[in-house]
Amino acid sequence: MNSRRQFITKAAAGGVVAALASKTAWAGGSSATGCSVSGNLSGNLSQARDCSTANVEGRSPRTWRKVLAGQEAQPTMETVTNFKWKEVFGFGRGPFVCKNKSEKDIRKFLLPGWGHYNETNEALVVAYLNARSGLYPLPNGTSESNARAYVQGLYDDIDSGVFREADVVAAVKATY
Repeated sequence: MNSRRQFITKAAAGGVVAALASKTAWAGGSSATGCSVSGNLSGNLSQARDCSTANVEGRSPRTWRKVLAGQEAQPTMETVTNFKWKEVFGFGRGPFVCKNKSEKDIRKFLLPGWGHYNETNEALVVAYLNARSGLYPLPNGTSESNARAYVQGLYDDIDSGVFREADVVAAVKATY
């Protein structure tokens, strides 16, 4: 029964990745030419581009550093706060490269130059913040639990080899 739940959870999280509508940058960024996250990550770019759905327009790590430090206003009406890594990503999903840093606030993973900084960790935190704030339109809304499920699914997809770290980093960067 437990393995069925895990499969359903992972399948639902993968569906969230696939369900994100595209932004022009997702569609025409430096290396992305599809109209959805899943299209960009899968490399299946042969379909005609119809990007008339709602746009994804995330904010950059620089913006989120300032927001979480209280130096800049929240970008939407949905307030985001500076949780600890483990509170966002859950048990068993330590930061990439530095698994023992789960007690650190997520803002720390947006600060280049820190010993636990890593592009994958930064991309996952940015994806969480953009999803939680409503900048990434999740199918079930922007609640805290939906945003966490979304990034936990991305983490699990990287960890299990469904997507490469570099591909997820590029896909997230293409939204800002």
